[in-house]
Amino acid sequence: MANLNIKIGIEISHMIRIEKRAGKQIITEICDTCKCHIQNLDIDDIMVKPKSLSGVTLKDTKGNEVVRTGPRPKCYCMECKHD
Repeated sequence: MANLNIKIGIEISHMIRIEKRAGKQIITEICDTCKCHIQNLDIDDIMVKPKSLSGVTLKDTKGNEVVRTGPRPKCYCMECKHD
């Protein structure tokens, strides 16, 4: 059986790229303008607590309560920096 290296990628709100390569999920933050790589992220960096779950306590992998209810802020690389 052949070992397939399949790259599946999507870009979601405020330039986060999620890819799946060889069974591994890779999450990166990319520039909102030029789409260059800025930094690697993990699931804790993008977790959001929906307002519909206001009565439920969500925790990240380190046991900290998830309090972010909105998207990450827009992000720009040094060349595209917006003031």
